[in-house]
Amino acid sequence: MSDIVRFDGRLAYEHLRHLAVEIGGRLGGSPAEKRAAEYIASYFRQLGLETREQAFPVRTYAMGQARLEVLDPPLGEIPCEIFYLSQDTPPEGVTGEVLFADSGDLESIGPEWRGKLVVLLGLLRGEAHERAMRFGPLGVIGIMNQLGTPPIRIEQLPEVRAKAGAVPAVLISHADGLRLVQAGARRARLTVRSQEADSTSQNVIGELRGTVYPDEVIVVCGHYDSSLEIQGASDNAGGTAVVMELARVFAVRGSWRTLRFIAFGSEELGLRGSVHYIKELKAADKAARKAEGFVPGRDLTELEKHRLCVNVDVQGVLLGKNEAWNQGPSDLGAAVRLLSREQGPAFEVRDDVYSSDSTPLAEGGIPAISFTRFGAASEYLHTPGDTVEYLGPQPLEVQGRFIETFLQRYVASARVLPFERKVPEEMQRKIREYFEKRLRIDYFRDEEEKK
Repeated sequence: MSDIVRFDGRLAYEHLRHLAVEIGGRLGGSPAEKRAAEYIASYFRQLGLETREQAFPVRTYAMGQARLEVLDPPLGEIPCEIFYLSQDTPPEGVTGEVLFADSGDLESIGPEWRGKLVVLLGLLRGEAHERAMRFGPLGVIGIMNQLGTPPIRIEQLPEVRAKAGAVPAVLISHADGLRLVQAGARRARLTVRSQEADSTSQNVIGELRGTVYPDEVIVVCGHYDSSLEIQGASDNAGGTAVVMELARVFAVRGSWRTLRFIAFGSEELGLRGSVHYIKELKAADKAARKAEGFVPGRDLTELEKHRLCVNVDVQGVLLGKNEAWNQGPSDLGAAVRLLSREQGPAFEVRDDVYSSDSTPLAEGGIPAISFTRFGAASEYLHTPGDTVEYLGPQPLEVQGRFIETFLQRYVASARVLPFERKVPEEMQRKIREYFEKRLRIDYFRDEEEKK
């Protein structure tokens, strides 16, 4: 094993710039996402990793057009972003009375919403969305909660739309929301025209087989897609760049355990890549257990071989705070805390659900830890403001070397993997709530119900 090679922030930054600037926006299912996948796969092959792509279907979209015109009083046009995969208006738009609903909580939703253009903080989610659809608003205008933050580019989950319905919806800035409220807007016209289509996304997998314990698989991952037509520099070209540079380091060093480096596709469309990955593992697990001669406890399925997930999401901001989100046993979070105290940098470790590709894997019983870095620039996530301007090689190197040391000590050269393959019951409960209440769709339970 060579101890000379170390994580190089400059090399990671080159990957970041290529993904964010030269390729640019990488929405799931788009040609640009495919180009990014080819770039990552080519690099994995160059490192000598066993490389493959795992394709899966997605519902994607392209830039649309939205207009919000305040007619009474005549404030004119208010800049807005489409809440994609919601619903289009007729070409002439829809015109109606404006209703201010404050935060859009359940208690504020009632018959008075019918036929109105409802203005509220944020967007309708979960049970609030389902309740609102029963009263048939004409449209929804969501106000960003943060001052100075532009409207984000996000989408409705198609499964939620199919179950509960949808209405035309847009997002406006907090400042423009204040204008509407202060002016007492009474009547407006909303026009939403968008394009959506079925497409294909892909996970890119590069595997370094373990030399001593090849049947113990450690996933090191990050998603490489972005929101629509934005650089997605920190989210998550930065995380992908860290994964790619870690792959280079360990391709030289080697590892006692199998390291499976995965660039997940279409995370921004609802964790599609990681959901597909764990579903495939679950299906193979079920089939293997039914095979003749299979002995539980003696024979391991591919799912059971997965021992740990290390997820890297939102990286590279020059001014920020390091965080780690533990979705595994307490020892996993404790190891990050101890390593942080021993060598730095400072990390805040949370035992909680992180809305990223670690969560589907943890749902499948694989302990997961997510490394991230948030700062003031993170207010621009999912907006055109998430650019390389606020990023640099130095924070990539600091986080990258920390993760490198973590992997070397506890995974690549550990005589015994120190983390129990267990997702605690309380974390399992939080994960179920995340899928059932926040996303309003449990991909895994719904799949069982279909059978």
